[in-house]
Amino acid sequence: MARPRNGPLLTRDQIVVAALDLVDHYGLDALSMRKLANRLGVDPMSIYHHVPGKDTLLRALVEHVFDSMAQPALDGDWHQRVRSWATAYRAVADEHPNLVLRIVSDPAATAVAAARISDTLYAALEASGMSPNAVVASAGVLVDFVHGYCLSLTSAARQQELRQAFQAELDKQPPNKIKALRCLHSQAAASDYDGFHFGLDVILDGLDKLNTKNPHHTKDL
Repeated sequence: MARPRNGPLLTRDQIVVAALDLVDHYGLDALSMRKLANRLGVDPMSIYHHVPGKDTLLRALVEHVFDSMAQPALDGDWHQRVRSWATAYRAVADEHPNLVLRIVSDPAATAVAAARISDTLYAALEASGMSPNAVVASAGVLVDFVHGYCLSLTSAARQQELRQAFQAELDKQPPNKIKALRCLHSQAAASDYDGFHFGLDVILDGLDKLNTKNPHHTKDL
């Protein structure tokens, strides 16, 4: 087993934790065996004893992050189970945006993540009476919604920055223009409006209406 310079034996877990810290701070593009070795204080070849290449390391990162995601109960109201899943997924994306929001462009990494976290979501959607096609499509809508929300608002500080920038742009416009936008944006900014949970409400209400309007939804999408 490899040993860091003047330190204890190097383990695979240490490598994964250090790699995740590197990605969290500097992004996925900054991840390389050489940079990781410098961070760990080892020769790059020492890492290869545990992780044969960058693809394997990325898989290990995805496994590490998504295995820690909280999962909803397997029974109870399906709406609440879907909400719990989406909220947990958002928490993971908020904590590790440089990984979670980038792996969507990597089919292999996406498959690793989906295999670990999707079962409880599919079970919750199936409990609504949806057909298999509808379950798969609905799960995709929910995942895309969480991704889109987190891409634009990755932290509380980021949300505040975006609100301020938008308000500054509104203030530049002539007073007699964009009246509805100016008024409603100001009112919403002064409230405790939660766009994430509002979006979930819209999706879940839409799924309920689809089931109500189309009884065959339980047979086919």
